[in-house]
Amino acid sequence: MKAHTVNTAGRVTLRSSDPRDVPDINFHYFEEGTDTAQQDLESVVDGILFVRKMTARLGHLIECEELPGPDVQTREELRQFIRDNAWGHHASCTCPIGDPAAGGVVNRDLEVHGVKRLRIVDASVFPRIPGFFIAASIYMLGEKASDIISAAAERGRPAEAEWARTG
Repeated sequence: MKAHTVNTAGRVTLRSSDPRDVPDINFHYFEEGTDTAQQDLESVVDGILFVRKMTARLGHLIECEELPGPDVQTREELRQFIRDNAWGHHASCTCPIGDPAAGGVVNRDLEVHGVKRLRIVDASVFPRIPGFFIAASIYMLGEKASDIISAAAERGRPAEAEWARTG
């Protein structure tokens, strides 16, 4: 898993208008994505080789390498292992904060451009992946959204006022 990917081709698509339906998430890793120089793939290969070198000095403490394992040694074998096994579970950056002309989907108050009474408060609003432990950034975003909605409620916007009362 690579936290700061070069690829920006991932997509999140709604399966239906039912908000209970799980969205279709496709990260478009490696050859499918926008990283034509394969920097993401090569950096994961480099990471595996680095960890192998680092742990070689600890051979007396480590019984064996579980994954990718001793049968996967060459750079090409490692690339294929990564292609076959890489995964991610933090879809983000698909609805970034910003100007619509520049690809932004929400404004600084997390309101969806051109849609009334809809805000997005999740990792999709980040213009770039904030790091490995993305949950901390999402918690901060939730706190900021709470401040934004509370301030809107105080200004007398009825939808926000109702939300602020009921949570």
